[in-house]
Amino acid sequence: MTTTSKSTERNYWLALSALFGVTVSVVAMTDPPWSVAMVLAFVLFVVLQSIHYRQIGHHVQGKLATANPGVGILGAVFGGAAVLIHGSPIALWAGPVLGLVTFVGMFLFLQRFGRFHHSHNTNSI
Repeated sequence: MTTTSKSTERNYWLALSALFGVTVSVVAMTDPPWSVAMVLAFVLFVVLQSIHYRQIGHHVQGKLATANPGVGILGAVFGGAAVLIHGSPIALWAGPVLGLVTFVGMFLFLQRFGRFHHSHNTNSI
């Protein structure tokens, strides 16, 4: 694998992890409609990132570029923690801390276990 493809993969996981961390932080600290708007923005961002990095298409064979089921479990734990601290007095400082921990944890998990489908361009020189 070339350094360019490794960099592309790292950038993909970095952007997704960063926005997931921000989303968890916003959900922990704000009331609807802002928390709902942030979740919808995160879903839209994931779709747009997947299209931009060509992770949606016939070459992927119907599977999104994700990791094993552990990424869903990890995401549910962080999301559940955000919901649990929402509305509590500690939410204003624990929300950003949870967002940072979510970002780092998700990024490291995806770097190790994530499946990124590289496009093989046969027309290149």
